[in-house]
Amino acid sequence: MTGVLADIVADYGVPRDRIVVIPNGINWEQFERAPEHAQAKAALGLQDRLVLGFTGFVRDWHGLDKVIDMIAQDPPESSRHLLVVGDGPARAALEAQADALNIRHRVSFTGVIGRADVAKYVAAFDIALQPAVVSYASPLKLFEYLALGKAIIGPAQPNLMEILSDGENAVLFDPVAADGMAKAIGRLSADAALRKHMGESARNTITEKKLTWRENAIRVVQLFKRIPRHA
Repeated sequence: MTGVLADIVADYGVPRDRIVVIPNGINWEQFERAPEHAQAKAALGLQDRLVLGFTGFVRDWHGLDKVIDMIAQDPPESSRHLLVVGDGPARAALEAQADALNIRHRVSFTGVIGRADVAKYVAAFDIALQPAVVSYASPLKLFEYLALGKAIIGPAQPNLMEILSDGENAVLFDPVAADGMAKAIGRLSADAALRKHMGESARNTITEKKLTWRENAIRVVQLFKRIPRHA
């Protein structure tokens, strides 16, 4: 849940003192078993690539077509590569777009994978993409990116900014600006030191904000303890 969704619920008449915001989280054990970055890239044959990664069920509104257009404008020596971990209704159109632009070799889709395998793919990302998101959502992929210490780009909108801070654990862009996402990706693509800083801050966010399912369970238990007992 997000504070934005809490506001929507409150607007429907639910008293504020009966609303508690608990964001999504991660299972540390699952992500601690992820391979190292270089190892993960090598396993996918992407060791010489700058990997722009996305996870999830791919829909048109995610805006990955803009990423493909951006890669198509790169010079031939560019190493940027889009890795999409997942599947979805927009996949066929995105693959056709990459074919038409003669960059199919620079775009990869894993298709549907098991939940336990997500981390080994995300570990290969150099830049983690959260290109678009519903205004009230708490995207699970975001917490996976954070846990694996990825340099994240995302739109500067309230629900994401409950977790992400521009210049600290992410580069946020104006979702209204036509070139906003491309500029954010370009900034991170050109600055390895910034990617490293963002990644370290991202992983620290999980610890500092206690964004794990275990901590969420503790929060829920504490909430139940506050409920008055009735005979």
